Formats: sequence, C-alpha cells, structure tokens
Amino acid sequence: MHQEKRFGVEGIAVSIPKHFIDLGTLAEATGVDPAKYYRGLGGRRMAVVTPIEDPVTMAVEATRTLIDRYDVDPSGIGMLIVGSESGVDAAKPIASYVHGMLGLAPHCRTFDTQHACYGATAALQMARDWTSRQVGEGKKAIVVATDIARYEVGSAGEPTQGAGAVALLVGNRPDVLVIENHDDAVYTADVMDFWRPHYSSTAMVDGHYSLECYLKALENTYLTHRAASGLGWDDYRHLLFHVPFPKMAFKAFRQLHEIESKERNGDFGPLEEQFDRMTAPALWANIEVGNVYSASLYLSFAGLLEKSGHDLEGARLGFFSYGSGCCAEFFSGTVGTDASAWQGRIGVAEALAGRIELDYDQYLELRKETEAISRDGSYRERPASNGEHVWFCGVQGHQRIYARAM
Repeated sequence: MHQEKRFGVEGIAVSIPKHFIDLGTLAEATGVDPAKYYRGLGGRRMAVVTPIEDPVTMAVEATRTLIDRYDVDPSGIGMLIVGSESGVDAAKPIASYVHGMLGLAPHCRTFDTQHACYGATAALQMARDWTSRQVGEGKKAIVVATDIARYEVGSAGEPTQGAGAVALLVGNRPDVLVIENHDDAVYTADVMDFWRPHYSSTAMVDGHYSLECYLKALENTYLTHRAASGLGWDDYRHLLFHVPFPKMAFKAFRQLHEIESKERNGDFGPLEEQFDRMTAPALWANIEVGNVYSASLYLSFAGLLEKSGHDLEGARLGFFSYGSGCCAEFFSGTVGTDASAWQGRIGVAEALAGRIELDYDQYLELRKETEAISRDGSYRERPASNGEHVWFCGVQGHQRIYARAM
C-alpha cells in the first residue's frame, strides 16, 4: 500500500540572550504596580540584548545549535529562510549573513520573510512545500525565527519587550512535528494595529485594536481549519498561540472556549481548568523571555517539547500564528512518537540558566549602547572572550561587521 509522504519539523533549537530585566524592576522604576505586569500581562522577565547581539547573531546561534545537535550535514541544506520583523538592512536579508557566517554550501536559496509576527509561519509553510518537491530523499530546509521586540521607554508596550531566536530543520523525516495536510486556514486584513516605520527603531501599536484584530483572525482561521480538516476541540492535546504577552494566550484560549461552549449549549468544561491543561504548559519560556515576535509561537512549541518529553509523543497540537497588519493562520501537527529525537537538544532551560539580571539603569544603558553600535563608524575590535558566541562588532563603511570569537 502506498504510504503518504510526511513533511515537517525534524529538529528545533533556540537562542536566548544572556541578560534580562525583571518586570517588577521595570514597574517599580516607572511607578507602576508590579501586579499590572505580573498578573495583567502574565509575564515575569524579558530578555535584553547587549550591543554585540542582534537578530543576526541570535539566528546564527540558534542555527548552529540546530546543526550541531541534530547532526545536520550543512551541504544538504538547500534553503534557508529567516522570518523576522527586525531586519538589519533594507536590502540584504538576515539569511544571507547567517548563510555566510555558518559556511553553508553555495547551492542554497536564501531570503527573509516579513509580515510582522507571521513571518516565520510563512517561512515554515514555504519550506515544507519546497521539501515536498525534492527528488528522492531531497535536501533539507532551515527556517529561523529571530526578533527583538523593542518599544519606546515609558510606553505601554515597554513591558512586552523581549528577544530570541528559534531554528527549525524542515524535511521529509519529521521526527519532531508532522505538519498535517489540510486546506489552508488563513485570514488577511489591511489594518494598522501594529507597525514600525523605516525611520523608527521602535514599534508602534494600537493595543486595544490589535487585540480585536488578533481575536477576529483567530476565530476565522479556527473555524476555517475545523471545517477543512474535520478536526475539533477534542482532537487536540494542546493549543498554542502567538504570544505577544502571556495573558494574550489566555484571551485567545477563552475566545475559542466560548465558541465551543456556545455550540454545545454551555455543556463544556471549565475555562481555567482546560486552559491549565491545554495551553499553560507551553508558556513557561515566554514568561521568562518576553515577546519575540515571529519566534513567540515557536518558543512556546520548543518549551512544551522540552518540558513534556515522552508525555507529548504522538500528540496532536493546534497552532495559531498572527502577524499584525494583518495575516493569520491556524494549522495542526502531530508530534513525533520518540522523544529522544528532541530531548536534550532544544536548549531552552540551558539558555535560561545562569542569565544575568539587570537593574533599571543597566537596562537603559544597554538600550543606549545598542542604538549607538548600529550607526556608521561604530566598529570596534572586540576581544575573543567566549568561543561559543558570535559577535556583532559594529558598522564600518556602512557595512555591518561580524566576527566569530575563537
């Protein structure tokens, strides 16, 4: 009997900055009740980049970890896509830097995808389609979600900042996640709920409107996917959502719970109990890292895989990806049946261990220095102090200069 070929995620790895600020520290320094951030947003800490870290270095770190821990043959990578809204150049993609810094083979298609936080999902679906067209075993694709969420100091968005990267190996041996084949459940609307003009290094957001746009897109794509796939609420072990802040995942879950409860005439399980079982286990890393834009959904997936281990084998997951502007998609996938395919390789807890906490003044100083190093003439020779990191050295002659520490 002919067996349908499967395509999806063969490996996953993360990169998280080594510095963070506690949201309580930020709240107290700005005269806000810490409970507003801890309970109102659902977060605890947010990652902060140093001047020598940027979306390129985080993408390189995540991809290098992926290649090393999953024994990936670099010559077999035929496509590298980076999903990001934190591009470092208006023309040259992050993918080009990553390709060069990791020494991948020249016969490799490289480009970035941009649609706010939806960019990585667009890249993942494109990579899956591409791998399905390869002859024989085919080449592999790597998708990297890398972003720095940055808002103005003192703005409502400031406590929803964060940074990080997630790298995914995509191919025809999806031991981590088989992406199920159903008609696309996508939704697009031309809205201005969140944006960042070229002349601004920080994002702008209409918070309440963005929440409305998110929930409208969620309802549309969930119902579309349900009709196209025949899968319902009871078919999912977990539901994962885009996480601009952890409390948003609860709002999203509640939206779907209300739809199901109404259709069942109220004969449905308690909201909090179901949320704690189906979505909360995927949020622990987001609570520690903050918003990572295009990587937020996949950081949840990475965290869930790492914490659940063997308990997640064979489970079906529902994924909701949302990018402001807006484009959204709901899709489903089945986790591999052998946790040894990913255990000890993802690196979330490892990346969070030993992080350095910043006080408020240190946080502000790092922001200032990070802005300065992105201006022309900022290049400095930087001593090699850690052989496991890739450094951004500054800008010289209008070119960003990177150097691997030896």
